[in-house]
Formats: sequence, structure tokens, C-alpha cells
Amino acid sequence: MRNLADHLRQHGYARISALSPSEPTLSIAERVGFVSVIPGVARVQELVPRAASQAPASGYGGMYGLDLFPLHTDMAHWYVPPRYFLLRCICPAPQVETLIVHFRDVIGGETDVTLRRAIFRPRRRLDGRLTSLRLKEGEMCRWDPAFIVPVTTEAERLRERIVVTISAATLVAVSLRGAADCLLVDNWAVMHGRANVPANAMSRRIERVYLETIIA
Repeated sequence: MRNLADHLRQHGYARISALSPSEPTLSIAERVGFVSVIPGVARVQELVPRAASQAPASGYGGMYGLDLFPLHTDMAHWYVPPRYFLLRCICPAPQVETLIVHFRDVIGGETDVTLRRAIFRPRRRLDGRLTSLRLKEGEMCRWDPAFIVPVTTEAERLRERIVVTISAATLVAVSLRGAADCLLVDNWAVMHGRANVPANAMSRRIERVYLETIIA
């Protein structure tokens, strides 16, 4: 586990394997960390490709359907997004990759003053409130081009720079190829997205579990 924690600290993600293809996803998650209990969110969620018309309009599936999911932080509009998540392959589609870039490669050149003054908010109210958000708070970073919006002039300018930086960034592309393949992601350290889903990859099935901490 020490190597796992070290790899996460350095890269923001790590590939791991189930003990066997039949090991339950929740069991894998519990071996590497403490599973988050989030009201209204299943501990194990199933991710399958859907056309935009078949997915909830409020989520990425409804916005982008089978097209590329842009780089983002899961639950970026929450005051504190989940720290980690595990993706476990159930039915592979190797051509549909998870795309990753580290925050240090995107906002590493920004000053602390800029990041403090750049205020964002959720696109819509969460629990009846619009909470002020910063893209960096301590070791937590966040980004979402759709679900958080700039409030201040500094935030508008920062958003523009981030969009340009992302467009030129070199992304890590991870493909899950079998039922024992898993990807553990530090949701505070990296942005992630999903490649587009071609017609021959509609059988793709991934399970996701959020984790509070990793057992080091």
C-alpha cells in the first residue's frame, strides 16, 4: 500500500488489480481505503454509455452523451468534492479511455493571490445555496467547465487561461481492458475526462466507488 500511496501523491492516479475478476468492486475499494457514505449516492455506481436523450439532463451524460467528456473534477460544484474514486472495469471497451491531467500542469503557474481572488460558484443552487468556491483550497483543487461559473473578473480571466492550457496539455490516456482492471484517482489532484464512445463500444460498463481516504 505504501507504493500505492506514493504513486498517487506523485501522479494523482494509480492502476490496481482485483484479486480475481469475480472480486466485488466494493471489496476492492475497501481493501485500498475507506468508502465514502454520501446521502443519495449509491456506494457502487454503474457507468454505461448513453445517448444524451437517454441520460439525465442535469449530468454529463445528458450534456455530452457519447461525445468526449471534458476534463473535470467529480462534484466540483460541492464545497468539498470527494477525495478519491475507484473505477473498476466490468465490461471492457479498450478504445474508450479515461483522460487525465495533473492540476500542477494546468494551474501550477498561477499565483496564490490570483487563485484566492478568483471566485467561482455552482452553476445552479445546491441545497438552496450558491456557495463561493475557489479552484484551489489547500491541497484540494477543482475544475469543471460546465458546473461551476466565474463570479469575479479574476475568475473570468483564470477560466480563459485554463481552457487554453488544457487545450494544449499532454493528457494521460488510461484504458481498462479486463474485469480485474481498476483505476484509482485522486479527485483533488487531477482532472479527468472520458473519450468519445464509438458504436462498437456501447457494451462498456464501469463501476465507480468514492473513497474518503487511502490506506497508506
